[in-house]
Amino acid sequence: GAVVIDGEASFVDAHTVRIAGADGDQTVTAERIFINTGALPFVPPIKGAAESTHVYTSETMMELDELPEKLVIIGGGYIGLEFASYYNNFGSKVTVIQDSEQFIPREDKEMAALIEKTLVESGIEIIKGAKVEEIQGGSVRFTVGGKAEEKTGDAVLLATGRKPNTANLGLEHAGVDVTARGGIITDKQCRTSVNHIFAMGDVRGDLQFTYISLDDFRIVRDALAGKKRTTENRGAVPYAVFLTPPFARVGLSEEEAVAAGKKFKKTLLPTAAIPKAQVLRETRGALKVLVEEGTGLILGAHLFCPESPEMINLVKRAMDSKIPASELAEQIYT
Repeated sequence: GAVVIDGEASFVDAHTVRIAGADGDQTVTAERIFINTGALPFVPPIKGAAESTHVYTSETMMELDELPEKLVIIGGGYIGLEFASYYNNFGSKVTVIQDSEQFIPREDKEMAALIEKTLVESGIEIIKGAKVEEIQGGSVRFTVGGKAEEKTGDAVLLATGRKPNTANLGLEHAGVDVTARGGIITDKQCRTSVNHIFAMGDVRGDLQFTYISLDDFRIVRDALAGKKRTTENRGAVPYAVFLTPPFARVGLSEEEAVAAGKKFKKTLLPTAAIPKAQVLRETRGALKVLVEEGTGLILGAHLFCPESPEMINLVKRAMDSKIPASELAEQIYT
């Protein structure tokens, strides 16, 4: 029974949306409005990038029909590393150029070093502390420590992050407040500054994961039904980076646990010690878990191994339900 209208929408006022479509403009009025317009790739102002026919974003790269023999990726975040990993698997020679001196700085340092080592050993070149100056065709010119360097590829991927897709929504006409980065400001029930307008997913400028958008829907549904689910009680949020092997995490890193004054035991298990990894013939990586002394509760888990995106969900449930690590250890698994 839903009516679907294809077009570009923008607010006229707090209850009215104008839609520009192939058949002209029309307006829709509603008592409640829900915004879930996602995010768009952030394109940095690099000289020559707009003119080059070799430059792609994470979206346009997906439309590329031919495998580039050489791929240069600007940006060492999760999107850039995922593209690097699977294009390397396809057979491309991949170079990742990042501005930070530290590899995936949000992650546990011990695990980040292991992930970097594994990617480099698989054939991916990672250049850190680089300032990109210019792109000419497929050539990327940059400096590292003041020294000019250049890398050339059949394709250049700009993987420098994503930004909330709010620029053309006319939110000011509805009175909806946004952050300096354009993310829609919401409360714990995903309500905007206008009580009857809600926002969900990447457009909020928060965690950019599909499952967060899906959970935001549950929160909005409960807000309308008078129930209690909010952004504050969704529990520990796990995430996965789809490398080869994949990396999944939930909770604190070792550095964060130390900074928080936690007393804990650290366990680091090589992936090769797990029989299933031998069966899958993917023994690279390790599994790291931090367990709080006294309570036995899991503070954080960092899994760099096959099937980690599924395994991390069990750890999340244990953390949310305050199940001690010892109970997971003694569980019977198929």
